[in-house]
Amino acid sequence: MLDARPVQGRWRRLRWGANAGLIVLLFAIPWIRVGGEPLVLLDIPARKFHVFGLVIFPQELYFLWLIVAGLALSLFFFTALAGRLWCGWACPQTVFTDVYAALARRIQRWKGSTRPVRVPRWRKALTHGVWLALSGVVGFHLVGYFRSPYDQLTALFHAGEVYRTSLAFQIVVTLVTYLDFAIVRQTFCKYLCPYARFQEVLFDRDTLVIGYDSRRGEPRGKRGTTQGDCVNCGLCVAVCPTGIDIRNGMQLECIACTQCIDACNGVMQRLGRARNLIGYRSLVSLEGLHAPRVVRPRVLGYGALLLALALAFAFLLEQRQPMDLQVAHNAAMLFSTAADGRIGNAFTLHIENRDRQPRSYRVRLEEAKRFELVAGLNPIWVPAIGTAQMNVFVLPRAGTRIGSADLRFVLEPVDGSSPPLSRRARYVIPGGIGAQES
Repeated sequence: MLDARPVQGRWRRLRWGANAGLIVLLFAIPWIRVGGEPLVLLDIPARKFHVFGLVIFPQELYFLWLIVAGLALSLFFFTALAGRLWCGWACPQTVFTDVYAALARRIQRWKGSTRPVRVPRWRKALTHGVWLALSGVVGFHLVGYFRSPYDQLTALFHAGEVYRTSLAFQIVVTLVTYLDFAIVRQTFCKYLCPYARFQEVLFDRDTLVIGYDSRRGEPRGKRGTTQGDCVNCGLCVAVCPTGIDIRNGMQLECIACTQCIDACNGVMQRLGRARNLIGYRSLVSLEGLHAPRVVRPRVLGYGALLLALALAFAFLLEQRQPMDLQVAHNAAMLFSTAADGRIGNAFTLHIENRDRQPRSYRVRLEEAKRFELVAGLNPIWVPAIGTAQMNVFVLPRAGTRIGSADLRFVLEPVDGSSPPLSRRARYVIPGGIGAQES
């Protein structure tokens, strides 16, 4: 980005505004809590994913899949409409390389768009020092989407001591962020970004892209020597962060940053010619066929898929249970024998409370006439948006002789706030012991 000449103009001002808004949003989200829970936090160790008020447990990963699929389809939808809006206006790679380059120009004392003849070494060192400090801030907040920033600060500094593991992790994230935004910059967009490779599949001839009007601009040359409006000043190439010539047509490396538009408009204004020799337009309008069409099969298809995903998400959210129960045999002690010779099975119950209020839950068996449930604590208290584990024994009733049989555990809130929930399990006996139910 530092190799590209800075430019001023309407699009550049709009992008600075978009950059500021996105950075504030990116930094603010990890700190925001709703009802005591993070607004967005992908807490992998705790197996809970907080997404704008919705807490997703491992058994509900279809919600996360729908969100990711919706984001991907949104990208396809807006790409079909207006090309690489994401790349030029919202991608962190573009946003932060913009900011890093602006800081460097300020520190190295550029005069407008003119690079200084010589930059003192101490200013170069200061530039990298500021970049590294900013990388630390950016990296800290990126990690904040996976580990609460409050927990990070506690882990880094506790009772005046620095935890080496947490500090080492933050150093690694800072260095990776610095390498990406300060060194790699738009090289990532040109050679590493997968989106650039499949964007052409999403485009059609009505998609709005950054385009050069060759019918108006050609033949190019100095003012007064040709009839074309392009004076071949080369500013559109000088301001391009990926170094392409937009006059050669749509190219893979174009990230739709609009800097060539502002540069060309500035030249046209000084020459008293019409603006937008380079501008947002579609291939059909560049060829003079017709105006771009917004409503077309590709856009309608992506829109219909987005609507279907939204309806599916709303339906599943409406059907969502406020609690969940998972039943498994206790692997450490599958069987137990009572004093009267009855053979019991040990089970581990995993109870989830998905509500934002703590609840007490009672567990019972539907087969209460044939089996007896023995639990150390029943009902059991489960914190809000939390889990609890309950170890129980299931014994056949005295006087009965039962072989392997199906069980059904029933979980119900003590306060009756939601309907009961049941899960199937299997009562088994050691081989050769017991007979069929009698």
